Amino acid sequence: MNKLSFALAVFVLLLSANYSYGQQAAQKNTSAIIMENVYEDIDIQTAQKIMKLSKNYILLDVRTPEEIANGKIGNALEIDIRSQDFKDKLDKLDRNGQYIVYCHAGGRSATAADIMREMGFKQVYNLTDGYRAWPAIKSSDK
Repeated sequence: MNKLSFALAVFVLLLSANYSYGQQAAQKNTSAIIMENVYEDIDIQTAQKIMKLSKNYILLDVRTPEEIANGKIGNALEIDIRSQDFKDKLDKLDRNGQYIVYCHAGGRSATAADIMREMGFKQVYNLTDGYRAWPAIKSSDK
């Protein structure tokens, strides 16, 4: 094997190794992005699992004060999606937090979750069943 052939073989080997490393790095970066940004519709059972496994979740109740007067989940943060300053109040929250958003039946919370996504919140879960289904599940767990 002459010097030119040897140099060419080494070049091809290095190029191949660099390409493989670049592909692995790109896959790792993509995984980090996917893990960082979560926007998902969840049911009550999934919400309860998140609440048991994570110490950093924040429940966000987007119902009206009149609805909340009839009860809410835990010590949920209350921000009425129908209020004029809804986005201003969201703007004061930590965008890196993990939020479980709920309303009565899942519609307003879906809208709120979309707004939060657009505002750059990283982890937002929409409780699709809403508060109306929560007491039934909670009482069956006893």
